[in-house]
Amino acid sequence: MSTLDSDQNVRPTLSRRDFLRYAGLVSGGLALAACSTAPAAKSPTSLPAAPGVTAATVPGTTNAASLGKAVIAYAGGACEAPTFVAYERGFFQAEGLEPELIALEASTLKEALAAGKIDGLQQTADSIKSIEQGLGIRITSGLHKGCIRLVAGVDSGVKSIADLKGKAVGVHVFGGLPQVLVQWALSDAGLDPIKDVTFKIFPPPQLEAAVQKGEVQAFAMYDPFPAIALNNKSVVQIFSTHDNAPYKDMYCCFVGIAQGVVDQQPQKAAAITLALQKAAYWVSQNHAEAAKIMTAKKYVPASEELLTSLLKLYDYVPSVGIGKLNFLKYAEVLKQVGVLEKDTDPAKLTDLAVVAVTPEFVPGSAQAPGGAVAEFPAHLVRELYAASPLVTCGPDHALGHSHAVSQFYCNVS
Repeated sequence: MSTLDSDQNVRPTLSRRDFLRYAGLVSGGLALAACSTAPAAKSPTSLPAAPGVTAATVPGTTNAASLGKAVIAYAGGACEAPTFVAYERGFFQAEGLEPELIALEASTLKEALAAGKIDGLQQTADSIKSIEQGLGIRITSGLHKGCIRLVAGVDSGVKSIADLKGKAVGVHVFGGLPQVLVQWALSDAGLDPIKDVTFKIFPPPQLEAAVQKGEVQAFAMYDPFPAIALNNKSVVQIFSTHDNAPYKDMYCCFVGIAQGVVDQQPQKAAAITLALQKAAYWVSQNHAEAAKIMTAKKYVPASEELLTSLLKLYDYVPSVGIGKLNFLKYAEVLKQVGVLEKDTDPAKLTDLAVVAVTPEFVPGSAQAPGGAVAEFPAHLVRELYAASPLVTCGPDHALGHSHAVSQFYCNVS
């Protein structure tokens, strides 16, 4: 088995039972790029509105009902932009919600969601093991891709996945999605994903220092921490969920809703989901403006310039159907590496965990007066077209057509 170390003390090798119990307790909710202490939530800012796209004009049917208070949590990650935008720009309110935005540490989010202390959040697939164990968490949509990186020290000798054999890799929690992706890559490279690498636990802000001190040779984490280390030239990138297949085709972040809300207040579950989907679409159109929102109240520990560049990398393409397929793949990987129980059926677990509370979200469905249509990045149109027959493109921008401007202009039939 892999050893589980802290940044100060070496802990004994975990038994499989202890590993599974620890993974279920610690991994999950929203890991993202949380600081060791998340910043306090702020009231909505008065930044000027971005031109052209508002909560009213983003695709989706606004729920006019008054659905009451919705407690939404965050941990301070770069890719949590939809959460901050939905709060600051009125997307939650447009769906009939009275949002309360609270900051929690990543390690507490899963339990808070399952206990009903919060209603929803942007979360990763880190909670799959906990859902298997009965925790009341439901996934209602895939939200975006591209925010996880595996990086290695410039002097570590690690230039590829194969070079990780016998090395130590830093992660923020044991059993979290960054570690799962590394184990998936190890398995694809013909290595043993459990025995060939030692995983060590560090708070996210300490991962770069751990590489520099030689405590680990690489680390896997959500942005902005790997991006900051790359900017500092202390590491090189081995893979990212933006650049490398098959990871770049997988959602790293989803919409998580408390099971009690899904079961007892399905309208509220749908409103939270749709608000985050619409906000994600807004972010895809307004990278710089989203970065301003995030830095204005210090939601994320990174500069506006860095956040803008990161948001341009993330594919904010909300989808219920594709999200469910991706969740299933993660469950299959966890079963393969021994995290899920031997008698767990990944397909049945996915059917339990992923619940459709809204219709499929289709970018381009809101047309402005005068026949103008919404823009959407060209490289995403193939995927959207495959996922939904509703998306069609004009003859000058047909699928596969080479075009100098990386945009397609799509209507909904």
